[in-house]
Amino acid sequence: MDAEKHSGFLNEFRKDGNGLFIVYDLFTFDNLFRLLLKEGFDHEDALSFMLANCSLSALIFQDRIHNEGYRELSSADAMPACEAARRAVVINDFMQIAAEG
Repeated sequence: MDAEKHSGFLNEFRKDGNGLFIVYDLFTFDNLFRLLLKEGFDHEDALSFMLANCSLSALIFQDRIHNEGYRELSSADAMPACEAARRAVVINDFMQIAAEG
């Protein structure tokens, strides 16, 4: 499954200059991953999608990928895409402000 088939909910999420979804925090990773599960991806396909289409932080790699925390995520806990995307934008904006000083 690719991003084009799921553009309805993926269009809600912000992308970086390279066209990758910005996923630097655990909240955004978890919610985007849950939405993929809800769309019919299994855990391995959702992980592959995230690796191929997202700009990920070291924290995500350590906590969710290397330690296999993604396996514990469930589509039952998915929030609406528009709400997850809005929260992801706010979190990313706060992270940018903190990084700038």
